[in-house]
Amino acid sequence: MKFLIVDDSEAARFMLKSMLETLGHSVVGEAGSAEEAIAACDKIKPEAVTLDLSLSRGNGLEVLKGLRAKGSVSKVIVISGNSQKKVQDELRALGASGFLCKPFNLEELAAALKEIK
Repeated sequence: MKFLIVDDSEAARFMLKSMLETLGHSVVGEAGSAEEAIAACDKIKPEAVTLDLSLSRGNGLEVLKGLRAKGSVSKVIVISGNSQKKVQDELRALGASGFLCKPFNLEELAAALKEIK
């Protein structure tokens, strides 16, 4: 699967890229802000997006709403330290395909990816 990684932390993007590639996926783009994420998704049309909920410029909720408003069909796995069911339910209602709670390991990422296939 071809992924766009959205996270304002360069270290987190590096870690996610490494994990995704280890699992046999490719990373076709990265973004560090809500604005960059929407523009990158429009341009490269990834099959899937890993989306950090907390961004320094904007937030994942805005990105998810923006992607769906533009008709993006990319599968979106939201990544957050907030594991409240209420938050997960709201994100799924907005079109998130999956949810991954920080911190996570390779096996947890693999399980989340299986759910969205």
